[in-house]
Amino acid sequence: MIKFSDFRTGWRQLLADPVYSAIVILGLSIAVASSYLILGLVADAMFPESKMAQPSRVVALDFKPNIPDRKIDWTGAAPFVLRDALHAAKAPVAASARALKTDISARVGEQVARIDMVFADAEVAPMFGLASAAGDLQASLTRPDSVALTFEAAERLFGQRDVLGRQLAVNGKTVTVAALLPRQPGNSQLQFEALAPFNSILNGLPPEDREGWYALSGRVYATLAPGASAAQLGEIAQSIFDHSPVIREVPPGWIENGRKAAFLRAVPMDQLAFSGAGSGAKRLLYGALAAAALAMLALASVNYVNLTTVRTLARQREIGVRKSLGASPARLAGQLIGESMLVALLAGALGVLLAWLVAPAFGELLNYRFDNRLFTPSMLLSLLLGCVALGVVTGLYPARIALKINCAESLSGRSHSENAGGRWVRRAMTALQFAAAITLSAVAATIMWQSHFVRTLDLGFRSAGLLAVTLPATATPQSAAALRDVLARSPGIDGAAWSDEVPGRNPAGQNEAFTTGNNPAPVLIRMNAVDAAFFDVYKIGLLAGKITSGGTTVDANADKSVVLDRTAAKLLGFAQAEQALGANIKSADGKFARVVAVIDRVRQETAHAEAAAQLFYLNDGNFGAGAVLTLHTSDLPQARKAVQAAWQRLFPDDVVTMDTVDAYLAEHYKQDRMVGGLIAAASVMALLLASLGVYSLAAYTVRIKTREIVIRKLHGAGAGAIAGLLVREFGTLLVLGLVLGLPLAWLAGAQYLAGYVERAPVGGWPLLAAVLATALMATLAALRHTLAALGLRPVQALRG
Repeated sequence: MIKFSDFRTGWRQLLADPVYSAIVILGLSIAVASSYLILGLVADAMFPESKMAQPSRVVALDFKPNIPDRKIDWTGAAPFVLRDALHAAKAPVAASARALKTDISARVGEQVARIDMVFADAEVAPMFGLASAAGDLQASLTRPDSVALTFEAAERLFGQRDVLGRQLAVNGKTVTVAALLPRQPGNSQLQFEALAPFNSILNGLPPEDREGWYALSGRVYATLAPGASAAQLGEIAQSIFDHSPVIREVPPGWIENGRKAAFLRAVPMDQLAFSGAGSGAKRLLYGALAAAALAMLALASVNYVNLTTVRTLARQREIGVRKSLGASPARLAGQLIGESMLVALLAGALGVLLAWLVAPAFGELLNYRFDNRLFTPSMLLSLLLGCVALGVVTGLYPARIALKINCAESLSGRSHSENAGGRWVRRAMTALQFAAAITLSAVAATIMWQSHFVRTLDLGFRSAGLLAVTLPATATPQSAAALRDVLARSPGIDGAAWSDEVPGRNPAGQNEAFTTGNNPAPVLIRMNAVDAAFFDVYKIGLLAGKITSGGTTVDANADKSVVLDRTAAKLLGFAQAEQALGANIKSADGKFARVVAVIDRVRQETAHAEAAAQLFYLNDGNFGAGAVLTLHTSDLPQARKAVQAAWQRLFPDDVVTMDTVDAYLAEHYKQDRMVGGLIAAASVMALLLASLGVYSLAAYTVRIKTREIVIRKLHGAGAGAIAGLLVREFGTLLVLGLVLGLPLAWLAGAQYLAGYVERAPVGGWPLLAAVLATALMATLAALRHTLAALGLRPVQALRG
């Protein structure tokens, strides 16, 4: 039975030993804060769309191309044409909506800002539970010249919230603000600053992207009819695609022997985070976070138990006095469990404060916005109950030790210690600490080494010193040419090239099947349009042929001039690069192109996927809206200033979009680096907590072996023998930690690397580094008490 007075006693004990108090409370609070933040993250993922009445009845359609010899994961998009096809097939849907997310440059007076825009059908409002705080949301989603803004976007554009009826201009077209909305919750799939009809005058999506069966520009959502299931709708969507006109256009090899040209599925909104497109990466992230939090919580708890056990043994006389005065076993156990609960509650309070302070940085690191749900009464109540449970669990073992203390022995000055079983339990817990530290350290080293490997992976083109500028929708070939001419003459810029995309920015890209006389079987090749300077600016090696400017047409039999990479040339049947020169290749639409050059292998796909064959169309004079101008410079800040100055003159109604090519490529591995950093931080914490465990175990070992050490000294034992006594104690536990931790670390590292096609030659050095780091930390932790043991004075020890 726990009494309030037990908390007062526990508080006095904490004040009496501030070092002990700081160690246990701070260690537990860090673990509690980490667990609390991760609990909030998982809760947001498990209970999304708080404004949606029935998230389980609203589905998102996922699409997965099934291209031969290409490993492509599910995409969080579906062809827009599928919406009308579902209704035509009388699919069991009560409502459906398309949603296209993009960013636009909006002008209000002299102010130009970039905002996140979603073009959506009107059905999206009741589907997602959207409600306007002012104005008419239904009108803003049905009138092509209307738009709805969030209050934050209104303040950014107009400087105030009362903007109903005000106008803003985008690409020379004017729309009116018809509604104002609050910001969407951070865990909603529909994130926007502006919301406009799908048929808005601002939606410049070309017809082929609206109607193409392989055009994956945005989302298709549907509300299930009563009695229908997501699996049923997914089967219907699959059947619609299997019988669509596009099936007659794909190469025969894509559909032979009943093969599917693509897969479709319907995923309920409440399952999207863990079962939808990209869920594998999310599960990896959440799993890594949860494992790190649980490991830190377990390690901190073990440390607390170890330290408290040592303190309990040091309080033998106090416990003996309480027993002699009639304290019952239940009363004594209640006191010690109450003290543990006090520590856990103090750690919980400090943990909430730490979580509140760290939440913004944690959300920024994960690119996630926490809403009020993080500190709701239910979350805080869960924390309170968790801290109470933690206090009870961590207080049970010290209470057990106290109950076994003999009253007469403790009052007569004879020390009591744990039995052999109890010591081995705590040794086992310390060994588990070593195992956790080794596992986390080795996995962190593996992830960080793989991240370094993919950053330095040879892609076949250079990326350093390149600044990529994406043209706005208002750009024309004339304004694009003017921009290039101005920037090419700017100081510090020694190269400029056009392309339809930044190499590697879009891992999927546009693909088409080609044939040649050498190989009539269709070969799927990735396509890009570039100018002749592209290969020099990106330093792509030329194997055969010649690339010259102005050569969009080679002869009357060819529509375009193309450059193949080595992979494409081989797949098309050319054993040597020279053999491909002058050859005509035929695309699926019957058009021909003449090969004018062959370059070395180029990789635009991430290290997670196989490298595709590459084809580059030469186009020197027709780059405009959406094209990319890449500049090579030795002075990036100066180049950015030059771009800004030229942009203001040529595109005053648009916000410039530019970044380094290195930054675009690094974006694909942002989550991998984030996971590695989090696990590295967890491994550091695990090492520190394991060191505290060793520290407390060393203190306890020296305490119970004090007389043995003194007797050994009196019999001539030197410093080496005394140190060896303690080293054997910790060495055994370290070896046990190695036996447990190394296999887990190897399996976890192998599982992580299995997600990559291009893998770093890791070998065994991460395991060795983890072992050395853990051994070093354990040695430093045990050093103080080892020196204390070496300095024991026989007279003082024997007298005690």
